[in-house]
Amino acid sequence: MEDTTAGGMLAKGLTLLVTIGQYPDGITLSELARKVCMPVSTVHRLLATLHTFGFVYFDVESRRYSLGLRLFLLSQQVTLVRKLSEAALPVMRRVVEVTKETALISILDGEEMMYVERVDSPQPVSVRGSSGGRGPLYCTAMGKSLLAFQPEKEREAILQRLHLERLTAHTITDRETLRRELALTRERRYSIANEEHEPGVISVSVPVLDERGQALAALCVTAPAFRATLAQLVENVPLLRDGAREIAIQLPRSGTAT
Repeated sequence: MEDTTAGGMLAKGLTLLVTIGQYPDGITLSELARKVCMPVSTVHRLLATLHTFGFVYFDVESRRYSLGLRLFLLSQQVTLVRKLSEAALPVMRRVVEVTKETALISILDGEEMMYVERVDSPQPVSVRGSSGGRGPLYCTAMGKSLLAFQPEKEREAILQRLHLERLTAHTITDRETLRRELALTRERRYSIANEEHEPGVISVSVPVLDERGQALAALCVTAPAFRATLAQLVENVPLLRDGAREIAIQLPRSGTAT
């Protein structure tokens, strides 16, 4: 009997990807079904799903399947996260040593940001944000830096998809207001969040830019509002910019593999 549980179907899908990867020039449906010892109907159904998500590519002329672009993009993101962690942690420790506040770094992940690393403030009360966690783009300092320094077409496409939920009294929920905020971020080359994501939390962030001026990541310092003012955090922008440049030169160049 065919295993149709979620775990069973996942295992079958992964088996297909591993097998397809052994054929750089592609493999036909019937050949693939024979290689993995599965019914053609099952393989076809799984391939349709994998194709929808970009994990496999189907060449109409040759009728062959090969690995899709989505896998390449994921591998690039894994490389970026690993290299980013290695490059960012020494910089972030220096930022915390100087500011005595929490430092975080994140990357763009679809319509959210993903926290890659954090170094906590030595003070008793610090701001949360764990590695691997996700946060919104529109109401966080790092999210604004990541979004502001994307190519215009991509930035606008993401903007249109965002659900601008009001999280605090200061959250921007109007798309045009957000566009102006992002334009100001590009102009001054840093972003702020003034209790927009969580009450009592303020942050300042700068983008980590590639050679084209696009944001690979965002570095920020964040603090509870009772302990620091936004103006005091902004005074750390030169420190953050120096750190962002140091991180950027250690990351893979766009379009290169490591």
